[in-house]
Amino acid sequence: MKVRRAGRLAAAAFACAALLAACGGPSGTGGSTAAPDTGYGTRTVTDCTGTTSTFTAPPTRVATVTTSVLEFLLTLGLRDRVVGVQAVAPGAFPPDLQQQADALPTLGGEYVPGNFVPVQREQVLTATPDFVVGGWPSNFDSTKGALSQQELAERGIASYFALAASCTRTGPITDLAVVYQDIENYGTIFDVQEQADELISRMRRTVEDVQARIDGAPRPKVFTYSLEDGGGNAYSAGNQFLGNAIIDLAGGRNIFDDVNAVYGEAGWEEVVARNPDVIVLEVFGKPTQAEFDEAVAKAEAVFTGNPALQNVTAVRERRFVPVQDEAYYVGGVRNAEAVETLARSLHPDAFVG
Repeated sequence: MKVRRAGRLAAAAFACAALLAACGGPSGTGGSTAAPDTGYGTRTVTDCTGTTSTFTAPPTRVATVTTSVLEFLLTLGLRDRVVGVQAVAPGAFPPDLQQQADALPTLGGEYVPGNFVPVQREQVLTATPDFVVGGWPSNFDSTKGALSQQELAERGIASYFALAASCTRTGPITDLAVVYQDIENYGTIFDVQEQADELISRMRRTVEDVQARIDGAPRPKVFTYSLEDGGGNAYSAGNQFLGNAIIDLAGGRNIFDDVNAVYGEAGWEEVVARNPDVIVLEVFGKPTQAEFDEAVAKAEAVFTGNPALQNVTAVRERRFVPVQDEAYYVGGVRNAEAVETLARSLHPDAFVG
């Protein structure tokens, strides 16, 4: 889900208060209306907010109300279970998954750049789901027109707030454990444990290979920035930001790893003082490579065109690393690939041969 960085700041602060209230009532109930599968048994999963949902059969009518969770389900081969999605931006997914996503019914109409309105309760209920999956506070905030998790439970609809999207964290995130836990939970819920285990294993192998290659290498200082979210203003991506884990696993050090938050306030003066060696440019996926490259060039110009930033090592040496935002700042199946992409830029000699 594309969210303005200011919106992400508010979301991170708001998540606990808004959603703990939504989770204070009865737990979610089993998703599927189909007859219980005797081989399936009873399964209970706990999500980011502590909400539990119990299943006696895999859900068959799933509404995904944030984009990132949809990518997980499509990768696990669950497209036929999805009955409604938040509209997916062109270029957000790899081509094969994008084609699948574009063919699914949208909740709330077509994607409009800058449209961050949560999927509304009427749109969700019209899809008659037995399971609702989200990843941002607004997905389950009844004051914004959505349904809270408690309201869904009262209607007999199970829900899941993903651990790896905008979940409030209690400390720094330095690995992909929350991503793996989401995948494991989806495997449990949908009875696709084999596919989930295979995906986790594949991601782990990618990360382990990177770790072996860069073992003992110096850690360059990294600053992460999104022009599309920051709008030209500076901000800090703290140690509870998923990108912090990607930077750490790729052999770098987040210059704001002392900020105990997902995002925080910062000025360009502070960026200069922390003097990053490398700047990661987050760019949302685009329909074409040319449009992506154009967005990267505009982001670079924020730094190269600002006289106050010319003594920053990364700017002076033009060490910019473009990454696709959807694979980097929020939990997804491409996080391990993002680790490798960044590691190749931070430690190119480790990947020779």
